[in-house]
Amino acid sequence: MMVTDFKLTARNKRQVAVLTRPRLKANASERTILIVDDEAEIRETLAEILTGAQHRVVTASSGREALERLATGTYDVILTDIRMPDLDGPTLYQEIEQRWPGKGGRVIFVTGDTLASALRDFVSESGRPVIEKPFLPSEVRRVVAELVANGEVAPPD
Repeated sequence: MMVTDFKLTARNKRQVAVLTRPRLKANASERTILIVDDEAEIRETLAEILTGAQHRVVTASSGREALERLATGTYDVILTDIRMPDLDGPTLYQEIEQRWPGKGGRVIFVTGDTLASALRDFVSESGRPVIEKPFLPSEVRRVVAELVANGEVAPPD
């Protein structure tokens, strides 16, 4: 399993001090997060935001790759794009629910599109949170924290 740690480029000395401080031991807020998006720039941006919040991040560039990673690893949160070419977010969500019952509660959808009525209905029925692009880092961190706080994610080991 590939775990990616990103370093942010600092523009001033204050940012350098914050961004290069050593990681401390895992704490209750640290989670392992799977990011699924066919756009590399979006994957990398989400990874930077969440590693900056002290989470471990694994990325997948497609829904099929995400299923492979899910078969061999455990993830506390799964952020997935809704529209992807090979296996879209709703289909990935349904596969997760079918293969790993109960783990669908760990899914957060990410979208940059105005949702067609069928997709809007699906997202509404699933009850899963949605992060809309363009997103703010604070919004991404807030939605992940709320998912964890709502008890849909098991406490870390």
